[in-house]
Amino acid sequence: MKKNIYFTKKNYIMVVAGLLISVIGYVLMAGGNPENPAEYSDEIFNFRRLTLAPFVVMSGYVVVLLGIIKVYRKEDEEVIENSTEAVKAERRKK
Repeated sequence: MKKNIYFTKKNYIMVVAGLLISVIGYVLMAGGNPENPAEYSDEIFNFRRLTLAPFVVMSGYVVVLLGIIKVYRKEDEEVIENSTEAVKAERRKK
């Protein structure tokens, strides 16, 4: 029976990497609250929170999307595995 596995290990690695990049973006976006809520804080309008963090979050989403869409051929991995096994078998014979 043939197994239909659509995602390879590379796909899962890309998805997890994209999620980690997004989490880093959200961490960059956090903070900037003043101790006293009645006071105005200019920290929430700095470059890191308004420009860098959203760019990092969107980059993470793009990496996740590419991890889902990208198709890696299982045949290429099987050829490499089979050739490695053949080389090992030849070394055992010698």
